[in-house]
Amino acid sequence: MREVAVIGAGMHRYGVMADKSLVEMGTVAVARALEDANLSWEDIETVYCGTAQGGFANGHQICNAMGLTGLGITNVENASASGSAAFREAVLAVASGAHEIALAMGVDKFPPQPPKTTPRKPAQGPVLWFAELTRNHMAEHGTTIDQLAQVSVKSHYNASLNPYAHFQEAVTLQEVHEARMVADPLTVMHCCPRGSGAAAVVVCSKEVAAQYSEKVNPLVTASVLKSTLPGGDPSTDLTRFTAQIAYEKAGIKSQDLDLIELHDAFTIEEIMFLESLGLCERGQGGKLVEAGVTALDGEYPINSSGGLISVGHPIGPTGVGQIAEILWQMRRECGQRQVVKPVKTAMAHMVGAGGVSIVHLFKAE
Repeated sequence: MREVAVIGAGMHRYGVMADKSLVEMGTVAVARALEDANLSWEDIETVYCGTAQGGFANGHQICNAMGLTGLGITNVENASASGSAAFREAVLAVASGAHEIALAMGVDKFPPQPPKTTPRKPAQGPVLWFAELTRNHMAEHGTTIDQLAQVSVKSHYNASLNPYAHFQEAVTLQEVHEARMVADPLTVMHCCPRGSGAAAVVVCSKEVAAQYSEKVNPLVTASVLKSTLPGGDPSTDLTRFTAQIAYEKAGIKSQDLDLIELHDAFTIEEIMFLESLGLCERGQGGKLVEAGVTALDGEYPINSSGGLISVGHPIGPTGVGQIAEILWQMRRECGQRQVVKPVKTAMAHMVGAGGVSIVHLFKAE
């Protein structure tokens, strides 16, 4: 298998985009990724589009709008990990030698939110499950509501410096505590927003990368996708299993990571996944957040982009957007949200309903 490099990324801001079509958002992200990679649309040989909410043949609609070139187009749906799965397919296409240059994109457009005058439905589905996980973690390990809220504070601060984020205002602990309760003890600021958006990333063989870009072009050192283990937890145990395989493939340890973009649809997930990824002992994730270890200037910066809680979670683009953030952080192009230490090794992690975990590892040479 050949070594694969990431050479460009582009995004369309996440958020409530009532006036933007799915195709408009997708073509903006793709055009920006091409510009970042110093490529033309005609250079792209194959496209994988992660999408879950926007309807039929989204990748084809966007590619056709970019121009008819006869390239291969594949739509990928894998719940919240749809974009991550699309990126993995693009990496495998290049690593196998089937293609020299591939593009992974993610796009989704949620239906309009009901008017504010519409009565709110009682909390249901995932939020109830994560509220229970939160209560259990607090009871078993002494995790505090302030530690959970600090995840949201950090997330909103990072996102306030990110032009592509859904939310772009910093918040205080008090504001997180006093926000509308969704499912005890989670207020709305412990939960990611619904929204729309698009992201795109270009990958190519290591040899080809130098022909197009003189910038840092990180190599993909591991790409691992796993599903639920027998008798295991479908998020934490599965993440631990997937990450360990990825570490072994890349020849690193968790302590080698300089940046982690991880799945944090709810604040408790960041704390639990810190533990699952081996960055601390089980039950100690809240203390890492409280100590500032996960901040931009911390030992293990987590979600410098703002994460799902504040950047947003449009589903299709989410995993691709994580990789865009990693690329720009490795190139030190993130301005005020730039991670303080050099980012040489990084992880992108996503889970999805139904039992899927994807971990990608990157190395800047």
